[in-house]
Amino acid sequence: MNDALKLPRMQAKPLEVIVSPLYRANSYYRGKPQLQQHVLDIIEAIANGEVLPEWAYRSGVDLDDPPDRLLSRYGIMHLHLGSKTSNDLLFLMQFDDHVVILAISNHKHFAEDPPGKLLHQFHSQKVSEINKLREAQMLEAEAAAALNAARALDDKTAAIKRGLLPKKR
Repeated sequence: MNDALKLPRMQAKPLEVIVSPLYRANSYYRGKPQLQQHVLDIIEAIANGEVLPEWAYRSGVDLDDPPDRLLSRYGIMHLHLGSKTSNDLLFLMQFDDHVVILAISNHKHFAEDPPGKLLHQFHSQKVSEINKLREAQMLEAEAAAALNAARALDDKTAAIKRGLLPKKR
């Protein structure tokens, strides 16, 4: 997993943002309309490879003090919405080239034993499906690119056999 999101002052590379089909925020936004804008600010920063808003990180994140047990156990990050002390959190998982937005909730997941167990159980299957689908799509795209390159080489070879030399560049 890429640590760029975890560190507040690092410039991250742009990542594709995938919102899990299990993500349900509308009821959470009721009475807190500003939270939707905070989530959008985070998603936009991730997609553009920008540093996340300072308020998204808990105090002590650079030192991992206290340790983030959801991140270390399950790879599930949490970002605060609106301020470092906010109880409103966005949970997500970061991979090499994409991020999966899991849920908007609060610190209740840290009270579970082990912390984040239910969040992980609820989302692990869907995240696995998302990653398998992405991998299949990437392999398909690589195969299509290889096929196109092979066709271009065949066309060039056929042209040379017909006496047409490739243009010099």
